[in-house]
Amino acid sequence: MDVYCIDTSALIAAWQERYPPENFPRVWERFDDLIAADRLVAPTEVLRETSKRSDELNGWLKQRDTMFRELEEAIQIEAANVLANYPRLVGERKLRTSADPFVIALARVESLQIVTDEKPTGNQNRPNIPDVCTGMGMPKPMNLLQLIQTEGWVVG
Repeated sequence: MDVYCIDTSALIAAWQERYPPENFPRVWERFDDLIAADRLVAPTEVLRETSKRSDELNGWLKQRDTMFRELEEAIQIEAANVLANYPRLVGERKLRTSADPFVIALARVESLQIVTDEKPTGNQNRPNIPDVCTGMGMPKPMNLLQLIQTEGWVVG
């Protein structure tokens, strides 16, 4: 069974746009099931990032702190490797986030499946998570719907 490493964009998109909890409570119950089974994780940087973007989502995530992985040495080393190869993954561009290299690093170190709302840019000067995964020979990230389909959830 897959273990998923989710990024900020996927969480924000799920909460605000695709599966708001007031309309899709079963989706969030299923996320809880994955978290309880230690199958949905994220680096602590994702929690920090959501605190800047969505108070409600951040509050929900804080109640599920077991899903967050501390930035242990192996993850920090791998994040430095990611940034050495893709320095523009983070930076001055609006909406660029600091969690992305840690999401990728955690997924590489623990062999996890990345879940992101980001699309590939195909541009080395403006890479997103899927671009880095391709360039580093990692599995292709999936989006939220693909996670739901992979897990076989029926929530209607």
